[in-house]
Amino acid sequence: MEIAQLILEYLKVLIWPITALIALFTLRKPIIGVINRIKKADLPGGVSIDIGEQIATAHELAEKAQASVDPKKHNAPTLPLTEANTRMVQLGLQPTPSGLDLNYYYGLASQNPSLALAGLRMELEIIIRNLLKGFNLEVKPKESIRRSLDRLLSSNCITSEQGDFLIQILSICNEAMHTQSISKNKADEVIDLAGILLGDYLSWLEWGFQKE
Repeated sequence: MEIAQLILEYLKVLIWPITALIALFTLRKPIIGVINRIKKADLPGGVSIDIGEQIATAHELAEKAQASVDPKKHNAPTLPLTEANTRMVQLGLQPTPSGLDLNYYYGLASQNPSLALAGLRMELEIIIRNLLKGFNLEVKPKESIRRSLDRLLSSNCITSEQGDFLIQILSICNEAMHTQSISKNKADEVIDLAGILLGDYLSWLEWGFQKE
């Protein structure tokens, strides 16, 4: 009976990520149609952002984020990826489309790099809301991701370096999805970087988000 209930709860929380991914694939042609196929995108105010520069900045922030984590609190996780979504359900959290397995997004990137990063952004948004719930903070459905991160920071659930790194990855995903084309190699690089964030999240899952 407990197994049947677990499966039912798992299916309930997995419905909308699957629906969203189906919508992404259904709308892939309109999305691709609005992407500027140029290296740089000019933003309001004359600011120009380069994907390569953003990724280079993300590498720098990744080093700072990793250095900011206390190794005593974030040991290398031993929870298998095959059990990640089950663990989320057990903790009352929402499973992610990939189950934290980045091969899912590498596979998407081989077909359409921009859509892969759109899906990755969705994954990170789910993770941020799971962090709120995991650390017993209110989950506000209409709240912006930036505001959610601010609340995680003010509650000392994540470090400022982790927050800056996460914001940078989300920014790159936005650029790739809305204003720029991106090569498979660069998409793979972004996915590689996101793996650092997912590794930290897997550690949180393993010890159940309980504050020490």
